[in-house]
This record gives sequence, C-alpha cells and structure tokens, in this order.
Amino acid sequence: MNLKLSIASLTAAAVLGSSPLLAEEAVAAKPYTYDMELDIAKVVRIDEPQPSRCKLVRATMTFVNTQGITETVSFLKQADSCLNNG
Repeated sequence: MNLKLSIASLTAAAVLGSSPLLAEEAVAAKPYTYDMELDIAKVVRIDEPQPSRCKLVRATMTFVNTQGITETVSFLKQADSCLNNG
C-alpha cells in the first residue's frame, strides 16, 4: 500500500510540476525601481516573509497588467511586525 501511495504521489508531483501555473510561479520577480512604470489592472497577491521582529523584508507583488499579462515585481518594505509592535 505504501509503495502504491508513493508512486501515486510521485506521479502527481511530476504532472503538477509540469503545469504552466506552477511554471509561472518559478519566474523570478523583477526588482522594482523608482523609474518603473507599472501597468497594474489587478493585483493577484502580495507575498512577504513574516519575521517576529521589525526589519526590512523583500516582498513580491504578482499582478495582471492591462494587456492581461501576469507580472511579478519585488520590493523592500517594513515587515508587518513593525506596525504590530509599535
């Protein structure tokens, strides 16, 4: 039973790993610069580390532009813990 479960897990991982959705996740985010002209129609998500102490973190924002193309940029910001701890 464990062997069948392991083979099924490996097969599922191989199929999902070749998915275009997951391939999009692997695209490196472009670092944001002040001179970038962002064309944002819809923000899909913003991801950032959640450290326990206040510090700068590198966040990534995934968005869809007005042409329907998904893009990702990274930027520095204060961690949410800076707001929560004063």
